Amino acid sequence: MISRQKRAEKIVNFTEGRVIGKLILFAIPIIISELLQNLYNSVDSIVVGHYVSDAALAAVSVCTPIVQLLVGFFNGMSIGNTVVTARAFGSGDEEATRKAVRYSFTFSVVLGVIVSCLGIALASVFLDLTGCNEEIYSEAITYLRIYLAGLMFTVIYNCGTGILRAIGDSRTPLYILAVTSVLNIGLDVLFVVVFHWGTAGVGIATILAQGLSMLLVAMVLKRRIQAPCIALKETWRDGRKTIAASVDVGFAAGLQNAMISFSNIFVWSYINRFPTSVAAGIGAANKIDRFVVLPCKSLAMTTTTFVSQNLGAKNYQRAKMGFWYGFGLCTAVTLPLTLLEYLFAYPAVSLFSNEAAVIVAGAEMTRFLAPFYMVILTRDVLLGYLRGYGDSRVPTLLSLIGMIGIRQLFLAIATQHSDSVRVIYASFPVGWGAATLLLLVYTLLVLRRDWRKAEKEENMTAAKEASS
Repeated sequence: MISRQKRAEKIVNFTEGRVIGKLILFAIPIIISELLQNLYNSVDSIVVGHYVSDAALAAVSVCTPIVQLLVGFFNGMSIGNTVVTARAFGSGDEEATRKAVRYSFTFSVVLGVIVSCLGIALASVFLDLTGCNEEIYSEAITYLRIYLAGLMFTVIYNCGTGILRAIGDSRTPLYILAVTSVLNIGLDVLFVVVFHWGTAGVGIATILAQGLSMLLVAMVLKRRIQAPCIALKETWRDGRKTIAASVDVGFAAGLQNAMISFSNIFVWSYINRFPTSVAAGIGAANKIDRFVVLPCKSLAMTTTTFVSQNLGAKNYQRAKMGFWYGFGLCTAVTLPLTLLEYLFAYPAVSLFSNEAAVIVAGAEMTRFLAPFYMVILTRDVLLGYLRGYGDSRVPTLLSLIGMIGIRQLFLAIATQHSDSVRVIYASFPVGWGAATLLLLVYTLLVLRRDWRKAEKEENMTAAKEASS
């Protein structure tokens, strides 16, 4: 591992120093990185919406929850890698950190290959679950199969960036994404506008850009630990304990992401009952929604790293304050974005299509959701905070109850009494609110007990040091 003096140029150590400045310094590259990563799918939608057809835009949009299902699961799994590596880094044990990096990255490679194979095999099954209509089915299945063929690149890249963030480096992923996002945009235009490859063109452009991002992050990790970052035999022989600890935290988070996306697939079965223009508008609104909540999700990742590093260093009081720091920063960023989204809903949706019906449907949904972003903000910070503590199973279950169970129950009942598209809009804040309420109750009732235990341990340690 490179020396701490050299690492300090890029790496943020949350176990010491002022908190707010470090959180902002660490979070800004993550926010920009997530912004660029969201551009991958959004640029696909913009290009096909303007240069192919509304049906092509709807086809790409209906594939989004399917892609999120698979990517979300393995991105959630990567949270386990982040927590394990961050704790090793926080403890100051460089050899343990090196091993954690190698084992975690190797594990991500294996998972990436598996997810691409499964995705391609099940593409038509997933698309059928959305109720995709004949008008857009051909373009949707073409785009989906191409995208899923390169999904391993996305999975491996995201796991690799999670490892980098765990050791305090949030800048390198930003630099990599800046390069590959420009490449993706250029290839989208080349393949669709010049070569006229349609939805297949944007799919090919995306996986080429993602493949490059995967190679770059692997090179960075190799240089950072001064050793190959893929070690299949060593991981199988010696890394099982590390992988088990990673899976223990990450599986629940991955399952939550996957199940929520799976639920969104069924939401699309309701959306596809409406005209193609409405489906295209909702797809555009979902893209805009992701950009608005993006800073909050990024700050939640920062909260996870902050809490994990401080637990590794046994700074319990500092770790305890992670939620309030994350919540305050999320609020300061999300509120202005929400206002801008509401005021400029129509111009924002028009980026994806020139059709009046598409713009009206998308802008209406965007403005409907805007007042509820404080709810999802609270949910994401709570989840990031609890995962930093290694507490993932119960929060995941509670989030699933709200985001899937209660939302699907609401849709099943409400659609029997109304055929308005506003029922679809309302299902999102209903799920967010239910999940947030359950997580708040859990945090207040259960985590406080763990805080007391940590405080006692910290006091006992301080007393021993004082007596010696």
